[in-house]
Amino acid sequence: MLGFSLYLNQDENYIEEKINEFKNFDILFTSMHYPVDDRNMKKLIFLKSLADSLKIDICLDINGEILKHYPELLRMGLILRLDFGFDKEKIVNLSKNNRIAINASSVSRETLEAIKELGGNFSNISAWHNYYPLEFSGLGEDDFIEKNKVLEKFGLDLFAFFQGDKDFRGPLYKSLPSLEEDRFKDPYYSYLKLKRFYKINNLVLSEGLSMKNKGYIEVFEKKGIINLDLYLKKGYEINEFKVRSDISKYIIRNERTYKFINEVSNNYIREGDFLILNKNSGRYSGELEIARLDLGLSNSRNVIGRVCKEHLAILDLIKGDDRIAINRK
Repeated sequence: MLGFSLYLNQDENYIEEKINEFKNFDILFTSMHYPVDDRNMKKLIFLKSLADSLKIDICLDINGEILKHYPELLRMGLILRLDFGFDKEKIVNLSKNNRIAINASSVSRETLEAIKELGGNFSNISAWHNYYPLEFSGLGEDDFIEKNKVLEKFGLDLFAFFQGDKDFRGPLYKSLPSLEEDRFKDPYYSYLKLKRFYKINNLVLSEGLSMKNKGYIEVFEKKGIINLDLYLKKGYEINEFKVRSDISKYIIRNERTYKFINEVSNNYIREGDFLILNKNSGRYSGELEIARLDLGLSNSRNVIGRVCKEHLAILDLIKGDDRIAINRK
């Protein structure tokens, strides 16, 4: 599942524009925390009508005070993400008739076991990690992995946030990742890493996203194709790269067609170099490769391009049989 975020402090024109921009996404995250007033409730009703017309689900972040003030939220067909103000008994009762989301980042194994013992309906419960506006406050890698192992044992669907690359949300404007290591990183890389390395299938964008990265993410969701931005030398027109099924930790190889490359150059091969094998490689001449590590000096590989800095880390996420779209910078 792929999601995006919209916040109720925006006017209705902005909300409608963003709903249409992300109409191909599955779920929308929003919050009613601040301020608690009827204006936000009216905007939520407006947002819900637009989302329903596009079959986009809504997850609403609330606390106990908000639910007391607006009990009609229970009848709106929302996923209610329960922040503070909900004890175990309340969570169990809500789960019987409503879809709810618990805080994946802070819930304990003991709390989950208690919810189970009290008869909580786990088919109505998902687990959503926080995002972290404050720099250096996001989740660490090891804790994230261990927490997810616990949540998966209870059969919970996991959701995590990845940060945007524009329209950063105030008041801190420091991006909104679940993982601290992703703060200010390229969102497309973070999306791929969460999906492939951490194996989180449900990912939610927390703020604005460039059209380029939005397109790359949608292509991966629909077709499984990885987009890679490269600088290519003149004379080379390469649009696609089909990765061999057997993959090396040193190089990413394409499914090749033999081509005699007469030009020979001595190159120091660095991580991220885009390569074509020359005649010194014999029957491998013409093979395209991407270096995953520094390989040292070589007279059998010609450097014909280089992966852009923001996409270098994607090389570690590429698997055998992947299809790569090459985008010339």
